[in-house]
Amino acid sequence: MRDVLQFRSSASLEVLTGKRAYTLPELLDLIRTCTESSIFNHTFSALHKLREVRAPYNSDFAVWVLRSLGENALAEKIMAVDFREYSSVESLRQRLVHIIENYRTLKPAAFDKKADDPFFLHDVQRFIYLTDKFAYDLSSFRDLLSAISRDSLYYHFIESRLETKLETDDFSTWIEKSLGLAELAARIKRIDIHVHTLEDLRSRIIHMVDEHLNG
Repeated sequence: MRDVLQFRSSASLEVLTGKRAYTLPELLDLIRTCTESSIFNHTFSALHKLREVRAPYNSDFAVWVLRSLGENALAEKIMAVDFREYSSVESLRQRLVHIIENYRTLKPAAFDKKADDPFFLHDVQRFIYLTDKFAYDLSSFRDLLSAISRDSLYYHFIESRLETKLETDDFSTWIEKSLGLAELAARIKRIDIHVHTLEDLRSRIIHMVDEHLNG
């Protein structure tokens, strides 16, 4: 018997930690020592906050490095990180540390700069709740994709990765394990979350599901 997918949604409350950075050494220390939820909030969650206005950078770290320190090259290196390549938040943290440490070798003077506007480290409290929408098969799933809120879409396709050690999203998991559609699940899982707004992501998933249903 197929498992029913009950759509969920979430609300996140950003919480100031009281920690801030004015320089790259201070930012590096924050990244090394902060909670995993802070790392997730300033990277994956930034996709929710930034992509709706098509900001060119995929993390709060990259935005601050660009706007407050004017270090375009470092911002681009951070932006180039493909979150899909990491199996845990901890491995993503170590990648960010490595990038910033290497930049010291390339441009040591950047580590003497002090920004006028600090980077404020946030953590996040997540509130997850059930909705009244259920998918029983691929057709009902496709119909509901057009109706669910962006918060629900964000939860299932991006935020749920935090619960699976960044390995997969809820939609791909359900389509593969409950519907037995491994190929479709793999295609959806490969969608690059870096280059799309949430509405673009919705359209991409719907298009892939329609291709399968009509194929």
